Amino acid sequence: MKKSVNKNEALKCELVQLFGEQEENIETAAQCLKVMSHPARLRILCALRGGEQTVQNLEYYTEIKQTTLSQHLSLLKSRGVLVSRREATYSFYRISSDKITELFDVIKEVYCT
Repeated sequence: MKKSVNKNEALKCELVQLFGEQEENIETAAQCLKVMSHPARLRILCALRGGEQTVQNLEYYTEIKQTTLSQHLSLLKSRGVLVSRREATYSFYRISSDKITELFDVIKEVYCT
C-alpha cells in the first residue's frame, strides 16, 4: 500500500512541475495539441518545417484548396502555432517557435518512420 501512495505522490509532483498550479497552462497545451491534430494541419506544418512559405506555395505543397487552407492557417495562427506577415500582395506563414517545430519533429519521428 505504501508503494502505491508514493507512486501517486510522485505523479502529483510531476504534474505540478509540468504545469504548475495553473489550469490555464493545461488548457493552452490541450488547445495547441488539438489544433495540430487535424491531418490537413499536420501537412501544413510539414510544409512549413523547412521555413516560411507563401499561401500559394502551401496550396501547391499540401494540395489543399485555397479557401480551406486559409481557414486552417487562420486557426493555427489564432492558437499561436503559426505567425504570418504580409509583403505586397503575398501572405507568408511560418511556425511560431522552434519548440513547436521540435514537437512536430517528435510526432513525425513517432508516426512517420
